[in-house]
Amino acid sequence: MTQPAGFSPTLSSRFAVYVRDYLMDRGVNPDSVFEPCGVDLPRGEDQDMPIPVAKVARLFRRASAETNNPVMGLSMGKAFHYESSSLLIIAMLSAENVREGLRFLAKYDRYFDSGITAEFSPEKVPAEFSPNLLQDSSEDVAQINEYLVAFLVQTLFTATRTPMPLLEVAFSHPPPEDASPHAEFFKTQVRFGAKANGIKFHPGYLDEPFLSRNKLLFTILSRAIDSYFSLGSDGNGFVDTVCREIMVDTGNFNSDAAVIADRLRMSPRTLRRRLADEGHTFRDAKRQAREQRAKYLLVNSNFSLSEIAFELGYSELSAFSRAFRAWTGEAPQAYRESARHLTTSQVPSPSLDR
Repeated sequence: MTQPAGFSPTLSSRFAVYVRDYLMDRGVNPDSVFEPCGVDLPRGEDQDMPIPVAKVARLFRRASAETNNPVMGLSMGKAFHYESSSLLIIAMLSAENVREGLRFLAKYDRYFDSGITAEFSPEKVPAEFSPNLLQDSSEDVAQINEYLVAFLVQTLFTATRTPMPLLEVAFSHPPPEDASPHAEFFKTQVRFGAKANGIKFHPGYLDEPFLSRNKLLFTILSRAIDSYFSLGSDGNGFVDTVCREIMVDTGNFNSDAAVIADRLRMSPRTLRRRLADEGHTFRDAKRQAREQRAKYLLVNSNFSLSEIAFELGYSELSAFSRAFRAWTGEAPQAYRESARHLTTSQVPSPSLDR
């Protein structure tokens, strides 16, 4: 999937952490891969700094070449280090079952990784899940594509201890010279050159319980994440849908209603009417999208306030600070400090145990 004009898609630097783990497991010095790609080895809080999709793609390709492993994405997915999991994955794995875990992942993944769009269709037969990258069409993202799907399948198996009843796996990139490792890994039909990445599976698997389920942990994490990204709402209103599309569509939050309406497959008039039914305007949705993105970057990145202001489309830090005070009643730095303290002091240590 190609990126919209003006949008700079990123991935969480957790992707760099996963590459680092893969290399170290094989006795390879990560510096030999990271330095040529212009990516810093993630350390401490830097593990939540976003990285452009193009840089992550280069990192994956370099690591694949360094280890002489053309199916590195599959290998990484199979040997994922759960102790390196992002908050998103920890929350997902604490859900009740496959259905709730995938629903959570599809809802929030684009906030953690603006370069990924995840679509979940549990009502279809077979059920479908499609994780796709927003990127320049010239970038070779085959390794990332394969990692995203392999990681998902392996994670669901680990959480349920039940093999996923896959009916089809599809990748948007061209076929490799040898696709036998893919057939062996997924044990089903694998298509390449498809319109999108995706898996199709028997819908009965949606009710498989997670052995890692933890109701208290899921409640705490989902409420905390929702407070950052949905302004305390249930996240199911139409305004939330519009906000998410605005955040995915553009890096400077200058989308117009026609662009977002087209992404939602409706007319601008219908979009405005549905927003009005909930008491909102399109301008309200753009403001909320800015607030959600600002909260996320303040808590989950080490971007300076000036850098966050620039990403949100403000020419001056003072304008961003005034806007943020109007939204939350707090200065941006005060919000950053209090939110990080709350997260570290109240969230239990992650575990795959119940």
